[in-house]
Amino acid sequence: MANAVEQLQHTHSSLIDAVKAGDWQQVGELDRLCRDQVRQAMEDPQRDDQQVAVVLEDLSETYREVVALCQAVQGKLAEELQDLQRGRQGAKVYQMFR
Repeated sequence: MANAVEQLQHTHSSLIDAVKAGDWQQVGELDRLCRDQVRQAMEDPQRDDQQVAVVLEDLSETYREVVALCQAVQGKLAEELQDLQRGRQGAKVYQMFR
């Protein structure tokens, strides 16, 4: 059991590092790995439920932060897209009256 929890803790740490680095491809890969490791830890008949609960709570907090960060990035990208669209519309109007 300790091995499954240790693997999950290591993957969780790597996930945090990937988020801080903005490496979203790595975040996706580590997310899949975390899900697999959570499943393995939960299926282990010798698991320490308290230890698993602590690790899952930490992981859950990380995911809440990642979701909030993704929402902020999404909002920023939406603003940039709107600015680009306004610029494109302005360029079209300029071309019409040139």
